[in-house]
Amino acid sequence: LRLITLPRLTGSALYLGYLIRSILALPWVFFKRYDIIHSFAVAIPSTSIPVIVAGKFTRKKILIDWDDAWAGGLAGFTSPLAARTVEYLENNTISMSEASGVTVVSEYLRERAESLGNNLPVYKVLNGSDNKTIHPVKKTEARKECGIPKDELVLMSMGRTYTRSFDILLGTFEKVVKEKPEAKLYIVGQMCEYGVLKKYIEQTKKRFHRLLDKIVFVGTVKYDRLKYYLSAADMLLLPMEDCPHDEARFPIRFGDYISSGNLIVSNAVGEIKTLIERYGTGITAHPTGTDDFAEKILSAMALINSNNGTRQKARELATGDLSWSVVAGKMNEVYQRTL
Repeated sequence: LRLITLPRLTGSALYLGYLIRSILALPWVFFKRYDIIHSFAVAIPSTSIPVIVAGKFTRKKILIDWDDAWAGGLAGFTSPLAARTVEYLENNTISMSEASGVTVVSEYLRERAESLGNNLPVYKVLNGSDNKTIHPVKKTEARKECGIPKDELVLMSMGRTYTRSFDILLGTFEKVVKEKPEAKLYIVGQMCEYGVLKKYIEQTKKRFHRLLDKIVFVGTVKYDRLKYYLSAADMLLLPMEDCPHDEARFPIRFGDYISSGNLIVSNAVGEIKTLIERYGTGITAHPTGTDDFAEKILSAMALINSNNGTRQKARELATGDLSWSVVAGKMNEVYQRTL
């Protein structure tokens, strides 16, 4: 396994950075010896352009990974030119690279890939769970590590990519606070601010400004300390919008949530709905609106100090079907079939 990291330029030079990275990747796909090139993020120029070149001008086997819905989804949060670029690459990289197959993270993307009519095998391989680094920690110990008062009622939401799910999160919390004014919301992670998302996040905070004294924006947490924050919470929230990009994606934080073995409440959207309801790893709320999400959170408070089985089932999923060893086995099968 060879990992190559390329320069990342931020701020006003963001899109220039994608171009530079696309160029820097070309020698690797041209001159290095590989059995398979597996290109992740089908719509991103810095991965799609090099693999198109490799497919056209080398004899290497190509696999394309599709992990997000851009056309009609995430592209709407970028500039018009960027949106047209990623939408074009999303719909054409698979054929232009002459790929041998496609990997996806959801049923939604499987259907999208099959609808392109390339007659290629499409494999669904979900993200895994780092169940060794992240594991349950006694709540009192976790709160001491995080500096969280031991008697505080803590709801926690983790992640980087929030689109309109941020509205859902804060709108739901607003209704919870009316019933439980002592509740606090901790948001762990540096929020994604590409395109118009920075402005959107700021505007959403302003709309819910009366809540801000009850919200703690923790920011980036070192990965080896993440287990303390997840275990310090009374419950973990996973807000998801009933829209193409949330139905298509597989939030990586879900693997961390179930690894922590804590109580999870989420909107019933996409693969998360399927996994929670199939394995009994948490509680799902209606995919639209905030009323049912708030009601499910309030009712879940009765389970904070009880052993209702969802925590155990979450941990079992993390160490079972969604463990990285199981996921790796599925990916190895894909590679063997491709060869």
